[in-house]
Amino acid sequence: MSTENLVRPSGERWAQEYAASRLRTTALLDGICVEDEQRIVPTCPAWRVRDLVSHVNGLAEELSAGRGPSGDPQAWVDQIVADRSDISVADQLEQFATNGPAFEAMLRGTPQLGQLVIDLVSHEHDVAGALGTQSDRSSSGIELVMWSKSRFVEKDLEVNGLQAIRVIGGEHTFEYGTGDVELEVRGDLWEMFRLTGGRRSMAQLLASDHDGDIERYAPGLVHNPLAETDIIE
Repeated sequence: MSTENLVRPSGERWAQEYAASRLRTTALLDGICVEDEQRIVPTCPAWRVRDLVSHVNGLAEELSAGRGPSGDPQAWVDQIVADRSDISVADQLEQFATNGPAFEAMLRGTPQLGQLVIDLVSHEHDVAGALGTQSDRSSSGIELVMWSKSRFVEKDLEVNGLQAIRVIGGEHTFEYGTGDVELEVRGDLWEMFRLTGGRRSMAQLLASDHDGDIERYAPGLVHNPLAETDIIE
């Protein structure tokens, strides 16, 4: 598959990756006990595992039913989680088995919603970390995320007056932004996926293999807020 297609994937490709991540996430949560549902998710410390499931299931349900945000998107997302806070993970997974395919059908015709695939693939690994296990760290969804996040990274670089950056993840090289490359960060693909996704602290960014001023470039390199404490996965 060409780089162009990875940067701007078709709706079908987004739907395939969403379905694959949904099934992996469901497998991680199969048979989860009540105590594990209440675990805090280290990479999303405002949420329990149940809340994270409420988030992904709720987004799929609301959007596939045509109930998108009408005001503040964050308030809408928060309400989705709050509305499902008393629903068990098992019951939500049963719903997700219907809501997920409905959203995948929507994705095929609306590839602009691909950012929700980035969201789900990230949360797949958040769930794994919270449960002390691992999901597939070599899935094709991770490479897709790294290419497709270019539009977010490049906007953040521009807003913060920063030039280009280069991220080397294993055999893959991703360049974002314009002008001279002033920051290069290196690691395996999965680690670069987590680092650029806000799943590492500033101390971990500083300790990464890099050339350039990573602290100054953090607002462009990492679209989401940095983790407040070191994340070990």
